[in-house]
Amino acid sequence: MKLYMVNQGKLEEISKPYFSTGDVYVLDNDKQVYVWVGSKCSVDEKTCGAAEARSLDEARKGIAKLITIDQGEETPEFLELVGTLGPMRIVEKNIAKTMLQDVDTNEFAGYNDWKSVLYRVSSEEFEDINAMKMVQVPFSKDSLDSEDCFIADLGIDIFIWHGKECNVKEKFKSGQWARKLDADRPGEQNEKIFEEGDDEDFIAALERGADYKDHSKYVQLKAESEID
Repeated sequence: MKLYMVNQGKLEEISKPYFSTGDVYVLDNDKQVYVWVGSKCSVDEKTCGAAEARSLDEARKGIAKLITIDQGEETPEFLELVGTLGPMRIVEKNIAKTMLQDVDTNEFAGYNDWKSVLYRVSSEEFEDINAMKMVQVPFSKDSLDSEDCFIADLGIDIFIWHGKECNVKEKFKSGQWARKLDADRPGEQNEKIFEEGDDEDFIAALERGADYKDHSKYVQLKAESEID
C-alpha cells in the first residue's frame, strides 16, 4: 500500500499520513484507490487527483475500485488502512510541508519554521478504536473540551491533556499517538500527561502561542541528533 500527495500535478509518495486541508491525497491499496480531498484544496488539485487515480486503475485494466472521500467524511475502512501507516493527522497546509521534511530527513532542520500544533483526539464519531484520527484545532485553550483528549506537539516537548470526561479509548490513543510523534523525531523528546484542573504548564504552553520556541532545548536536541 502506498500513500501519495498530489504535488504540482504529479503524485509524490509520502511515508507518513499527514493530510493537509489544502491538498489532495491518493491512497493506493491495489484493489481500491482512494482519493482524499482536503476542504481547502483547489479545483485543479481535485481534478488532478482524480486523473492520477484513474491512471492507476487503467494500469490494472480497470480492476481497482475508485473511491473519493471528502475531508470529514472518512469511512472506517479508509481510516483503518491509513492507520497501518501511522496515526492520521489532518493539519493546515502551511505546516504540513515542514512536518514531512522533518520526518523524511530524520532531522529537525525545520525547527526555525516550526509552529506548534494542537490536535483533538475524540472517539465520539468512531466505534472502532483503530478508525480514529487526530485533527488540528486552533492552538488555544479555548479549543479544549472536557469530553476529549488533546495532544500539543511543541516540536520538542509533546504534551497530552485529558479532559475530565474523556474516555479510556481517547486516553489510550492519545498516549499511543504521542509516542509515535516522539519516535518520528531525532533525539529524546519529553512526553507529559496533564489532567484537566492540574494543567498549568499545558495552559501556559498554549498561551505562549504556536510560534514560541525554546531554543535551549533545540540546541540539546540538535546535539543528540548528531550523536545518533
